[in-house]
This record gives sequence, structure tokens and C-alpha cells, in this order.
Amino acid sequence: MSTKRYLSVDIEASGATPGKYSMLSLGACVVGKQDESEYQFYREIKPISNKFNISAMRVAVQGLRCLDEVRHLPEFNHESPRFNPASILEVLKQRGETPQKVMADYADWLNKVKGNFRLVEVGAPIKFDGMFTAWYFDNFYEGENLLGFSGDDINSLYRGAVGNLNAHVASLGFRRHTHNALGDAIDQAKELESVLKIMTESQK
Repeated sequence: MSTKRYLSVDIEASGATPGKYSMLSLGACVVGKQDESEYQFYREIKPISNKFNISAMRVAVQGLRCLDEVRHLPEFNHESPRFNPASILEVLKQRGETPQKVMADYADWLNKVKGNFRLVEVGAPIKFDGMFTAWYFDNFYEGENLLGFSGDDINSLYRGAVGNLNAHVASLGFRRHTHNALGDAIDQAKELESVLKIMTESQK
């Protein structure tokens, strides 16, 4: 069996579940190579519906690059009482890429970085991000989902490594909370590197 290659994945969405809500951005990087551009992936995506949860949108919009030119306007400011998620979805309809193109590009990138390794999707929590990537692959891509339908949760690995069920990987201090999907994926990759180091040292 080929050696694992961990892939840190983060998504931002308009709500809690795929299908009803939209994945607005997708960021991923190869753990251990997260600072190298060829091992990074980032896209912003046209919404599949007009549905949104306002709390989710206040988080999701903070790192969207398509809003950089209008972020000063109150309807695009997540802290403003005039914040309007519908306006953000309209911008993404114009500037985002279709889910079909994003998932095809993502599959091509995964094939390039896979090499002879077995890709393992990781996140914190993997349940949320992995749910969206699996659903989008299933609905918008005709080929194989190289990530399958499983993955590793970084928090769970960390709790096992330190022997504390209440531990949280954020305590390692790598999270900048940019809420840009690629930026958060890079932070997660650094977290996992630290967790793997703890696990390796505990086995000595």
C-alpha cells in the first residue's frame, strides 16, 4: 500500500449542509508542502441557491477575495447592521466559477499532487468540510473522487496524541482566523505537522 499524503482542506459555505446551501470557496494544500504554490489550491464558487444562514455568511465572507474592492461598503461588512448576505451571493454569481469547473480543476490538481501516495483529506472538523467536498464531487464531477468518503479529523488526532479528550488543536497557536479557505487550510496543515511530531516523539 502506498504511503499517505495528507491534504488539508477548508471550505466556506452559506450554511450548514450541502445541497440546501452553497460552498462559496474551497482551499486545500498538501501537508508538509503548504507554503509552495504548486501544492496549494483555491477557488471561489458560484452559489447553487439563494439560501443562506446569516451567521454562516458573516464568517464565510471575511476571506472572499472577490469582495476586496467592495468590503468597505456596509452591505459587505460582516460586522455592519446593514450586512446583506444576498449581495454577497450576487457578487459570487458574477465573479465565482461554476461548481462543475471548480471540481474538475480540483480533481486535476489532486491528480498532480497525488504522485504515488494515497491522499487523505484532513480538517478541523473534517465532518463539515469533507461533507461539502464529497457532495460537490458527487453532484458536479463525472470522474473519480480521489479523496473518497473518509478522512482524518485533526482535533481527534491531537486529543489522542496528548491523551486529553478536552484538548483542542487551536491551543497550538497556528490559527490566524482569516476565514479565507486557503489561509485556514494552510494553518490546519501546520497544526497537523505539529500533531504528527508529537505522535512521533511519543513513540520514541
